[in-house]
Amino acid sequence: MTDPLILKIEQALGRELPGQAAQLLMAPTLRPCGGAGYDGTHPQPSGVMILLIPLEEQLSTVFIHRSVWGPHGGQISLPGGRVEKTDPDLVYTALRETSEEIGVDTQSVRVLGSLTPLYVPHSNYLIHPFVGFVDGAPEFHPDAHEVEEVIQIPLMTLFDKENRKIMTLHRPQGDITAPYYDASGHRVWGATAMIISEFEKVFISCIS
Repeated sequence: MTDPLILKIEQALGRELPGQAAQLLMAPTLRPCGGAGYDGTHPQPSGVMILLIPLEEQLSTVFIHRSVWGPHGGQISLPGGRVEKTDPDLVYTALRETSEEIGVDTQSVRVLGSLTPLYVPHSNYLIHPFVGFVDGAPEFHPDAHEVEEVIQIPLMTLFDKENRKIMTLHRPQGDITAPYYDASGHRVWGATAMIISEFEKVFISCIS
């Protein structure tokens, strides 16, 4: 079941992408800027991985619940992180971080393509999302310092309209209304939700 679908996803990623319009569907009402100089002219590049895994005749994907004492503590995010000087390219970054954070063997990941880069003003990151496929159930070995939990969820469940919700965050600079995906009780919002929103459009086009 998954092989023809994986081919369709790979082909769709090679065509014109849904782009920013799809990302903005899950954007918070306020995306606060960071410190001085965070104007997008010198962003920190990073790579993240949307990892597709067969699960009971469906495709699932993986999020990580980051440890409270690690970078981006407590957040629900995709495996990934910033580029290191020794990384030859952004695909390598996404694969390396996926291996380091959840222990997936990078040799088993077939990279299908990439999505539209997303600039995050608050952190000055320019996130480059990639989509990869693992043919079989990988063994997860999460980094105890960085990862509290590995969350695996079927795409059809994640993209169920009932699991797209809205929350209000009360911040000193003003309330933020933020759409989010309910991933088995975990709130996927912000930049991660915006990236997933574009992939949702790609995925739905492949099963329609």
